[in-house]
Amino acid sequence: VPKEKRLFLTLVILVPWLTIARSPELGPISAAAKLSSGGAYFLIALSALVHPGPKRHIPGIVWIFVIVAVVAIFYVLTVQERMLAIILRMQWVTVTVAGVLTARTIVYYSDMKKVVYALTFGCVIALLIPISNLILYPGEAFLRGAGRFQPWGANSNQTGMLFALAAPLFAYLGMTYRKLTLRPFFITLLMLTISMALLTASRQTMLAIVMVMIPILLVVTKRPVMLFLGLAVAAIAIPYVFSLGDDAANLERLGSLETGRLEIWAAYWRDVFPSRPIFGLLGSSGQSYFKSLNEVGFHPHNAWFYLMYIGGASIALPMVYLTIYSTMCGIKLWKVRNYLPGDPLLYSVLVMLLIAMYIQGLFNQVVYWPTYTWSYLHVVLASLFICIWVDIRDGNFEGAMYDDEPEEEMYDFDETPPEDFEDYEEGSERSVTRE
Repeated sequence: VPKEKRLFLTLVILVPWLTIARSPELGPISAAAKLSSGGAYFLIALSALVHPGPKRHIPGIVWIFVIVAVVAIFYVLTVQERMLAIILRMQWVTVTVAGVLTARTIVYYSDMKKVVYALTFGCVIALLIPISNLILYPGEAFLRGAGRFQPWGANSNQTGMLFALAAPLFAYLGMTYRKLTLRPFFITLLMLTISMALLTASRQTMLAIVMVMIPILLVVTKRPVMLFLGLAVAAIAIPYVFSLGDDAANLERLGSLETGRLEIWAAYWRDVFPSRPIFGLLGSSGQSYFKSLNEVGFHPHNAWFYLMYIGGASIALPMVYLTIYSTMCGIKLWKVRNYLPGDPLLYSVLVMLLIAMYIQGLFNQVVYWPTYTWSYLHVVLASLFICIWVDIRDGNFEGAMYDDEPEEEMYDFDETPPEDFEDYEEGSERSVTRE
């Protein structure tokens, strides 16, 4: 494979491969995918490392992702599931390295689009996996007694992350893809994705989808033809998917806010963290890697509480700082999106996607778990937003994202005049024009 195409190809493969890894009923191929998921990230990192062309400068703060990931391996050497814990922590190292190196390759606007397109096409392939179970064995695709969609044995909340990732990508390409004949195809996939997400009855999944769809909905309401097309496809696709799972599906859970997470969080805060506040599991004995067995009996259901459990404040605080800082950088980038190359809508979608990842992390630790494309893209976006804003802050506005897109391919949905750009760090104004 030519060097310039390796990264795109590995990203396309990543999404379905990780989806197969979470589908135990697929048998040996699922086991093989699970064992090799770290290798998939290694290939992405290698492809990004040898990717031709200029590379973006990575600020030192971004490397905290990798440093904390490496250090955290030593915290789990004494847990009950030591070998599995070490493997998972090493996989997370490959996730962070792959994510940072991928962000390093995004110098031009077209580079960012290629990453988005690769993951979108990967979602197209990955979506065949849950769809196949729903069509071939609809009765066996739902958790018995709960009525929650779990294709090929995948946990409902876990498979919901595929739908939360796919929805905004399909929606964006459904509105902007260059070939007009393929836009209805992506819109159809979007409606199928939302339908299956509803069948999971996962409230955190639906929250993430609603959040990432906000920028799309704000734009599509100004385009009545696209809105009508979407509603027409939804009127056909959603009832069809619901009919496949009509006997087994139970959507009542979506209408309830009842949860046991508050009690679990309180138990960790009261009984677990005070006993190991700084270094977590480091040097402990008899503890489980996945959850506090003695004090609580459940996993934390919160990304930062989980980091606090395994590594205490020494691991959790650096990642909390990166969470806050990358979010602030994303918001500042969003404020100047109309002055950056390319489509302002794409920046809005990606910024909201990162925010949705962190909001979803309040209810699950997926954002820091190594077996999801969701967690890999989180590292890419967080790293990229920090890099872009550091360039803008330092006065290198043009170098923050180079423009290599033809003018006719840009979709400008905001009428804000581009004459004046305010430097939010210095409070000064200067003139910025697109070339």
